[in-house]
Amino acid sequence: MSVRYLINKEKLRCDNIISIILVLIMGGFFLFFRLIMFVSLIVYPLSSVFLYGIYYVSKSLASKDRNLTTRVLRLIQGVVYLTFSTLVLLVIFSYPHITLDYAIFFLSIPVFLIGLAAILKGSIVQVYSPNYRRLNILIGFLTLYITFLALLYAEAYFILSLFSLLFLLTLNGILRSGLYLSEYGLSIRNLKNIKLVFYLMDNLIVINPEEDVQY
Repeated sequence: MSVRYLINKEKLRCDNIISIILVLIMGGFFLFFRLIMFVSLIVYPLSSVFLYGIYYVSKSLASKDRNLTTRVLRLIQGVVYLTFSTLVLLVIFSYPHITLDYAIFFLSIPVFLIGLAAILKGSIVQVYSPNYRRLNILIGFLTLYITFLALLYAEAYFILSLFSLLFLLTLNGILRSGLYLSEYGLSIRNLKNIKLVFYLMDNLIVINPEEDVQY
């Protein structure tokens, strides 16, 4: 019996491990750090709204769409997203019990999970390029170590901790993009391939090479 598409169990295993660890982290916060837990329920969605705002503004400015109305509406939507999310986040961090150190904490959680994912995907998933797998494992361990230091010294070295986490987030994004593209023999050096990363990052399907598949 010929099966064209198969679920890659290695990818699924990585996602399951990361999901379980995320649930355990959030459960631990709910039991021992409820203020952080409740604030995170607001901060993370608003951070997503902020990123969407950047996306819509950049897309409206870079778009080649001749429909001026569509571009203006997209720009307005992005500005509204940015303004709303920024104002609410400023209000949240203006409370006495919520200091700037919390920003390091909220940023460290996704950075930690991204670093952990780099180690898991580089170690477990065999379909990716060996070179990118080794690089992701190396940067993954470095990410976990720097994240721990950023949390430990967040109050004393806030700016350094913040920029370290942002740098690691960017570096992991670049190396992960190269990792995902390597499965299909694509290079990250070609910037046109970057837009394909978002379609590949959650792809759990492996293609049977015996089938005639169009790329």
